[in-house]
Amino acid sequence: MNDAAQRRDDELVVPIRNESDLNHARMVTRETCKLVNVRGYQAQKIVTTVSELARNIARYASGGRVRFRVDATEEHIIIVAEDDGPGISNLDEILAGDYRSRTGLGRGLLGSRELADHFHIETSAAGTIVTTAFRYGGRKTWTTSTT
Repeated sequence: MNDAAQRRDDELVVPIRNESDLNHARMVTRETCKLVNVRGYQAQKIVTTVSELARNIARYASGGRVRFRVDATEEHIIIVAEDDGPGISNLDEILAGDYRSRTGLGRGLLGSRELADHFHIETSAAGTIVTTAFRYGGRKTWTTSTT
């Protein structure tokens, strides 16, 4: 396997250092969706979420990674975006939709929250961790085992 992605037991980790890593993150997302037969609009929601989260890592942090895991028992695709940045001081403003960045629309986190079936964010001076999950298959209920 090349150095652009690393497999660790039950997950695949894609390092994000700059915007050139975004295409690889999107490709891994599409392949993960195909693995569990997620197609069409649902797959596009997942690809868009990963693209936005990875772009935030490349743009605002000093690096990070996107972790992909499939929980076949609960029928969830779990995506965790972690960065080594300074944290997000105005998180409440961003999630309320009151913030517009100078370099973009300021909708990456807010849009990701709206697209995902599950969204959780933790931020501190040590970095930010965004956990998203998407249901697939026939499961209609949500469990909290992804956080």
